[in-house]
Amino acid sequence: MSATWATKYRPTSSEGLVGSALDMYRAFENIQHAILHSKEAGTGKTTLAHVLANEKGWPIHVFNASSKKTRGIGFVEEELLPLTRMGMREQIILLDEADQLTPEAQSALKGVIENSQGYFILTCNDLSKVSTWLRSRCLDIPFYPIPKADIIDRLQYVCGAENVSCTISQLEMIADAHPGDLRNCINALQAFSSYSDPLDAVRFLHSLADSEFNTPSFLKLCFKEKSFDQAYSMITDNGPRVRDTVRSIFNYAVNSDAAVKSKIRVIDAAIDAERDLIDGVDPDITSANFVRLLIEG
Repeated sequence: MSATWATKYRPTSSEGLVGSALDMYRAFENIQHAILHSKEAGTGKTTLAHVLANEKGWPIHVFNASSKKTRGIGFVEEELLPLTRMGMREQIILLDEADQLTPEAQSALKGVIENSQGYFILTCNDLSKVSTWLRSRCLDIPFYPIPKADIIDRLQYVCGAENVSCTISQLEMIADAHPGDLRNCINALQAFSSYSDPLDAVRFLHSLADSEFNTPSFLKLCFKEKSFDQAYSMITDNGPRVRDTVRSIFNYAVNSDAAVKSKIRVIDAAIDAERDLIDGVDPDITSANFVRLLIEG
């Protein structure tokens, strides 16, 4: 599968950074262990880590602590610790969603960081879940929602690169639907461009403004809580735009920091839903099957 636009247009140098990522880039004049945090998604935390590695010409090892396999002490001792003892001081170890680590894993990671060869960059959305002793080993760098003007500028750049015809007012609708979240704005722009019928594209933009669908909560219900009834109710309560909702979930998932297996599950379920809708299957049945596939995997 070709790269999504959010991945394709992720900056590779400091020249492409916007918002907090650009401001905080200067804090790394002398690189050190750091924890990048924001309550909002899509603010550039992970992007900054990749830019630092790219500009220094260092390898970057990317991990995500959101799965059962990677949030425990075994992961720290078996995966992270060996990397810090390879004699490579010029390397970056990126650990996304570090707030998902268990207390035991955080305690172990503290000791690993203290004696590490290389530099740890942790990201999280809830800093309060990161232990004080782990935070004390890292430079504390807060990130904030990306300004709307910066988002519009970046969306215009992507439109030019992908030959997408989109007015400023339409770009503003996308930016307003995902305030401060550049990643989801680019996802929405890509979804907008996929409509061959201009009227359908406009309806999609209006659906962004009208929708209050909480994709992270929906995926949590499917993947972690296995609650069919609640997840199904979320989709049906969102109105008749099943296709737009499925596309929104798909775009969010494939551009998230979730495990590859989880992303593939969403992709497979989205493909089934698209085919069902094209074949004329009732939207409620399609929604129920979509939720079932996500829960069962």
